[in-house]
Amino acid sequence: MKKFITAAVAALGFALPAMAADYPSGPVTIVIPYSPSGNTDVFARHLAPYLEEKWGQAVVVDNKPGGGSMIGTAYVSQAKPDGQTLLMTSSAFVTAPAIQKELPFDSRTDLVPIVNVGHVSFVLIVNGESPYQTLEEFVAASKESPKFAATAGLGTTTHFAMEKFIVDSGADVEVVHFKGGGPAVVSILSNETDIYGSSISSAGKNIEAGKVRPLMVLGNERIDVIPDVPSAGELGYPDLEIKQWLGVFAPKGTDPEILAKINADVNEALANQEFIDTVTPLDWTLNGGTSEAFVTQVDEELTKWQALADAAGIKK
Repeated sequence: MKKFITAAVAALGFALPAMAADYPSGPVTIVIPYSPSGNTDVFARHLAPYLEEKWGQAVVVDNKPGGGSMIGTAYVSQAKPDGQTLLMTSSAFVTAPAIQKELPFDSRTDLVPIVNVGHVSFVLIVNGESPYQTLEEFVAASKESPKFAATAGLGTTTHFAMEKFIVDSGADVEVVHFKGGGPAVVSILSNETDIYGSSISSAGKNIEAGKVRPLMVLGNERIDVIPDVPSAGELGYPDLEIKQWLGVFAPKGTDPEILAKINADVNEALANQEFIDTVTPLDWTLNGGTSEAFVTQVDEELTKWQALADAAGIKK
C-alpha cells in the first residue's frame, strides 16, 4: 500500500505553476457532512495536521450533518471554487443520489473528485447464536421463511450493500432501516433483524466476543483480521464488491492547478508512516492515487447504484 501511494506522489511531483504554488492563501475548511466522532470525521481530523504543516495554513474540520450527508455536500457544491472549502465524504456520495431525486446539486458536475483517501471493508453478520453457520444456509433458510436485513439508513452504503446482496443471491429478505450503524448492529444482537452488512470497524469487537458471526466479506478478497471468513468472490458473487470509501472533493470551477496540488499533498500525507500507523489500526485501508482515477470511479459508481435502485425499485 505504502509503495503504491509513494509512487503516486512521485508521479505528481512536477513543478506546479504559480497559482498552485501560492495555494492556500488562507485557512482551508474541510466540510464533513456527518456528525462528529464518526469514521469520516475522525479520519479528517487525523489528516488535517499533516495538511496544515504542508500548507502553513490552518485546516478547519467543519461538521455539517443531515439529509443522509447531502446537506454538507450541497453546501460545498455552492462554495467559492478557490480550493479554500473542500468536502470529505463517503461513498454515500454515489448511493444517495440514486434515490434522492431533488438534490440541490448535480453529483456528476457540481463537485470535482480530487482523491480517494481510503476505504473500510464490509462483512455480512448474523447473531452469534444464529443457527446459520454459512451464507448458503442463510440464503436457503430465507426461501423457506423470509428474513429481515438491517441497514444504517435509507440510501446509505449499507442499504445498497443489502439490496445488492438480495438481488445477487435471490434471498427472500425484507430491508429494515435504522438511524446509523450502531443501532443496526444492536438489532442483530437483539435478534430484531437477521443479517446486516457492517463495516469491520463497527462489528469488530462483537465478532471478537462471539456476539455476532461473520458469514461473508463483501469483496473479492479475504480480510486479514478475519482470515477464515470467505469472500463474496469465493462464494460465487464476484460483483458483490462493497466498500465504504472516503474521498476529497472541490466545487466545480476550481482551478486544475489547485486540484493537482491538493491531490499531490494529500497523497504525500497518506504515504507518511506516522499517519499510516495512526489510521490503519482503525481498520482503514489507505488508497491515494490520481484524480483521474477517482473521477472515473465516482462516475461508474453513480451509474452502478442508479441501475440497482431502478432494478430493485428502491425509492425514498
